[in-house]
Amino acid sequence: MNSKEGEPTVRRIKFTTCVNNQFTCNDGQCIDIEQRCDQTSHCLDESDEDDCKMIFMKDNYKKTVPPFRYDPALDKNIPVVVNISISIKDILKIQEIDHIFTLKYTMVMEWYDYRLTYYDLKTTRSANSLSSSEISQIWIPFVVFENTENSEATVGSMNTEVTVSREGEYELSPENIMEEINIFKGEDNRVTFQEVYTKTFKCVYQLQLYPFDTQACTVVMIVRELESSAMTIQPNQIFMEGETVLTQYVIPNWSLTYVNDSNPDQGLNMVIILKRRLIDELMTTYLPTILILTIVYATNFFKPFFFEALVTVNLTSLLVLTTLFISVSGSLPPTSYLKMIDVWLLFCQIVPFFEVLLHTFIDSKRVVDDRQINHHGQPIKVEPAKNGNRIFDSSDFMDKVERNVINKNLIARDEKLEVDSRRQLYENFDNGDFLIKIGETTARVIIPCVVLLFSVVYWSYGLYNYNYQPSIYESM
Repeated sequence: MNSKEGEPTVRRIKFTTCVNNQFTCNDGQCIDIEQRCDQTSHCLDESDEDDCKMIFMKDNYKKTVPPFRYDPALDKNIPVVVNISISIKDILKIQEIDHIFTLKYTMVMEWYDYRLTYYDLKTTRSANSLSSSEISQIWIPFVVFENTENSEATVGSMNTEVTVSREGEYELSPENIMEEINIFKGEDNRVTFQEVYTKTFKCVYQLQLYPFDTQACTVVMIVRELESSAMTIQPNQIFMEGETVLTQYVIPNWSLTYVNDSNPDQGLNMVIILKRRLIDELMTTYLPTILILTIVYATNFFKPFFFEALVTVNLTSLLVLTTLFISVSGSLPPTSYLKMIDVWLLFCQIVPFFEVLLHTFIDSKRVVDDRQINHHGQPIKVEPAKNGNRIFDSSDFMDKVERNVINKNLIARDEKLEVDSRRQLYENFDNGDFLIKIGETTARVIIPCVVLLFSVVYWSYGLYNYNYQPSIYESM
């Protein structure tokens, strides 16, 4: 050691019979220097695991400053390059209403720090793991996840792993250092940061084609402006460890690229393609609506005297379709545009609505001169009004009513008489009217043809976009 001025100098020395590439134990034993500080004692006195230190830095080292270099010839800073790799473990949550998704992934960052010196690096990276105290002393890249709610960034934790990969050649320790040490330069040996994150990212779901949609959710990584001139990030590798078939989606593609290839300073973009599975909507929306429209079409073949039943079935179908439309709309984010599922449900609602109007028009064109109707089980003869006040002959009816009242007999509804009266009414109608024939042709032929044409166009367009969306895949 060096003494103060005027005092003698004391220097510790070691006498050894060991050769180069060997380590001298305190008891004089020689072992392979690769066995030094490998967390296993090879010296009998276990001195090979004493004073193990992996990194050395100068006193002026600043862990808040990236290890950039200055090029005097160009008179500019050369930023440190940080390679980023992502391993996707799982997509934990997809919330379309809130426009977010939660991702669990492993992030790996690799760089070279020329300001550091490493001691006794091993050939396996796992053996070169830095301790928590050593991690806290060195510079760690600060990468911001821009599309998180609070612009979260890469930070260390108890689970952070920082290792050094032995890539360069080593030098033997100089003579003024007593211990035998293999010294590695920081500029030749890569530092690797690894951390598992679970973060929630914003994803703007484009639902115009729902449920034939394919979504592209992204994770945007940028360098904060303070370090933009001293540090740059570039994509390396991306892996998918988790399941690619989810409950509602399939993940056909994933990528890690620059946000803008012509301007790397804009950061990196990890894109995950989510392709919706159609089976759920087919079973819960499309199949029920097709069955309802089939029932609506079947009402066109009801006998004319079941006009009331025809209207009731169509109105009930309209009510069910409206309820289904409200239910589907409530399960999706509110949007200012129509989704494909909205177009289908609105069209399905128009069909029974138009059927009611059409059959009301047909019924209004039927004319009868003489008929009987059922009134509480009693037939009443309907006649054309002569003086504007009398439309049916009630003389026999009033006599029967008075007798029933006197006898205190309750009048029950005679269903058979009611059906017979209605049948007699429609049989007396003039069904040969031209407008009636046009209406019936419209109901039985034209409307189903329109429904069939709409379905062919709708499903062709939907399935084409489902299987091929160039705008989505061009973003990768």
